Amino acid sequence: MVWRVLCAAMEAVMLLSAQSGKPADDLIVPGVRVGPVTATSTEASLIKQLGRDTVKQQVDLGEGDFEPGLVIYKDDPTRRLEIVWNADVPAHPEYVFICRDANYPLPHCRWRTAGGVTLGTTLKELARANGKPFKMVVWGSDVGGHVLFDGGTLDHGTTLFNRLNLTLEPRRENGHYVPKLTKDEEDQVYDGEKVISSTNPVLQKINPLVVVLTMEFPRRSGK
Repeated sequence: MVWRVLCAAMEAVMLLSAQSGKPADDLIVPGVRVGPVTATSTEASLIKQLGRDTVKQQVDLGEGDFEPGLVIYKDDPTRRLEIVWNADVPAHPEYVFICRDANYPLPHCRWRTAGGVTLGTTLKELARANGKPFKMVVWGSDVGGHVLFDGGTLDHGTTLFNRLNLTLEPRRENGHYVPKLTKDEEDQVYDGEKVISSTNPVLQKINPLVVVLTMEFPRRSGK
């Protein structure tokens, strides 16, 4: 209870800071900002604010799709942010890919929530930060490993894909889960369709890591 109260208080303070135009460094406030990138940022405002730390670039959306975007701290894997714009005029951030395409083992990522969630956070750490169990889509599909919160400190979203999107993956060695799983255990976490609780014994055993961290900003124009 104390942990959840402290996290909520810190998030509230940081939200007020973000709205005042004085964001603290390296903080993720779900649905509000990732460091200097806020829901109201524009390409022009970020270029003016960060100068040489920004570069216009096509952002990879997967499956061969690219969109014009803005990359911040391109050459620093611990801070790299890739922004995809929405349909507003002027455009505002719709998605921000955080420390993406980092090599395994995962490097340090500076961006984190007030509760400490970042790239490399484990399933058990995530459950503790949330104050209650959550659900995960099992591996074997394009959305495998995606975290689904249903209440708790980290549940900031109102859609299927919450405002701070997290994807978990297990540690692997030579193509095998680490620690090693039996065939029956693998079948519990690799199906492509099921959603299971973070309390599942197999998930607890392998304790997967956050390997994808994406901010989804709420749409402003309804387009």
